[in-house]
Amino acid sequence: MDIITVTKENLEQEHICCAISNNKDCQVIAKKSWLAERFKDGLIFKKGDVRGKCFIEYIPAEEAWCPIEAEEYMFIDCFWVSGRFKGQGNSNVLLKECIKDSKEKNKNGL
Repeated sequence: MDIITVTKENLEQEHICCAISNNKDCQVIAKKSWLAERFKDGLIFKKGDVRGKCFIEYIPAEEAWCPIEAEEYMFIDCFWVSGRFKGQGNSNVLLKECIKDSKEKNKNGL
């Protein structure tokens, strides 16, 4: 499975995994709007190149939606692998992507 990084440039073309609907569904519109705003804060959304729940979202902890003290860490906002994508190592691939990005951004950890 290949990994896709969803960005503001490809957000409208990508299936966002957690809302299995079409792009005109109000939940999909709301989630994509939220993602577009959070990308400005450093949110990273990586997903399998599949239509289903196989993704990870993470953000610098200083920008996390909940109050935590974790300066210079990444905060995993959502991590979901389900259904036919489980048991194939997909969660390991996504987590390794998160760890790699965190190291490249000189974060202390997750």
